[in-house]
Amino acid sequence: MLTNKTKLKYLLIGLVGLFMQGYVSATLPIQKIDLPTGAKLFYVEARTIPMVNIGIDFPGGFAHDPKDRIGVANFTAELMNKGSRINGVEKNEAFIADSISELGSMVAFIPGKEMSSVRIKTLSTPEVLNPLISQASDMLAFPIFSKKILDREKAIEISGLLESQTKPEYIMAKQFKKMIYRDNPLGNEQSVNSIKSVSIDDLKKFHQTYYRADQMNVLIIGDVSREQAIDIGSKLTKNLPKTGTTKLLIPPLSPLPTQDLSQREIKIAHPSQQAHIQMGITSPSRKDPDYFPLLVGNYILGGGGFVSRLMNEIREKRGLAYSVSSYFYPAKNSGYFVAGMQTKKDQSDESVKLLKDTIQTYVNQGPNDQEVQAAKSNLINGFPLRIDSNSKLLDNLSAIAWYDLPLNTLDEWTNEVKKVTKDEIHRAFQKNLDMNKMVTVVVGGQ
Repeated sequence: MLTNKTKLKYLLIGLVGLFMQGYVSATLPIQKIDLPTGAKLFYVEARTIPMVNIGIDFPGGFAHDPKDRIGVANFTAELMNKGSRINGVEKNEAFIADSISELGSMVAFIPGKEMSSVRIKTLSTPEVLNPLISQASDMLAFPIFSKKILDREKAIEISGLLESQTKPEYIMAKQFKKMIYRDNPLGNEQSVNSIKSVSIDDLKKFHQTYYRADQMNVLIIGDVSREQAIDIGSKLTKNLPKTGTTKLLIPPLSPLPTQDLSQREIKIAHPSQQAHIQMGITSPSRKDPDYFPLLVGNYILGGGGFVSRLMNEIREKRGLAYSVSSYFYPAKNSGYFVAGMQTKKDQSDESVKLLKDTIQTYVNQGPNDQEVQAAKSNLINGFPLRIDSNSKLLDNLSAIAWYDLPLNTLDEWTNEVKKVTKDEIHRAFQKNLDMNKMVTVVVGGQ
């Protein structure tokens, strides 16, 4: 029985959630604008503080690397802020770092799997914003790829890779991705030999091919007008190639086939104290109609922390693990579902069986009404925390642009969660989680 104090607490949480949802809907509309450079601008005006968060996303991640030289996308991004022609003059990494720091700003180049990104954070005052945008534009278009710096970064990368290769979590993740992605370029993995083979010419070619204005989403949130945002986006992309002939699409991830258990379950010996367990299957893209049923359903299965079924069955009832969870990774064309945990080595077989059985039972029976209502309430009440800063809003804006979602996605997010039914969850999990296709990796188990 809820006390009056508890009822008031939940009422206030609900009101805050409604307020934040209304705030985003009423005062933070997303504008999509075609820039003269060919790039697309996604802009949100937010005048609360004198700051601007800027992002640039484009297809140019690990999945676009040459097959025999995995690491080109990574090193291209790594060297973008380590030497550039600024206002026509060659500047080294020390100058670039110091000049950005003196403006109290941040510029980062970030390589990813499907895309690479640029993230900029700065004050919106003209004396800071204008010189920073000018410098960032030159950094983006006119990098100086130094062989000396590339060799240094390659040595650092190789050292880190060799160290990682001894860790059970790295071994598990690498094997899991190999089984999920198979021959798809999304499964590209660096090796010592591939890193060594990367050359300066590779970086120059990659930059020329993939750092293209016509493929870029420019994201701007903060204390600037629409006209200023258009000017910033245009300046950042004005010196880049406007078009190109290379096809930048990544082929969709094909569904896993039905396989014998011996092909779907891999056990790797390791001297670690604990067994590391991961199992999963390919899953739909972010735009798939099953996205929200899977989101709500997974909160019940393994995404809701201590209130999830996996946590209840594996930790609370049997004490086999400190933590166990599951999630759906919704990529642009296709993603994957993964569940994972760590346990004592001599409990690995029991834990794998229980993990499978719990997922299978959930797929077979679906959730109950109470679980669905609790999951939807938690997701809706937690929504304001997803958008409570410009940085988080930029991440959401990035996802909307990258996955080509409706511009009112943030406004409709809680409504979509509310609409999910128990039957939709049951159907979505039966459709997308076939235990006869689920792959499993155990490192350091029995």
